[in-house]
Amino acid sequence: MVGGRVLFTDSTHLKANANKHQFTKETVEVETREYVEELNRAVEEDRNQNGKKQ
Repeated sequence: MVGGRVLFTDSTHLKANANKHQFTKETVEVETREYVEELNRAVEEDRNQNGKKQ
């Protein structure tokens, strides 16, 4: 059984390339706080548009 109230995911994207000898590694960092704030804004907007409780 897995318990918990918080879920964090990693949505790392790697560009596909058929040439094994030529590639580019890119690391992208996104602050979790920014993502959560964006989700909260979207939820608030949906609640306001649909007349739901805050």
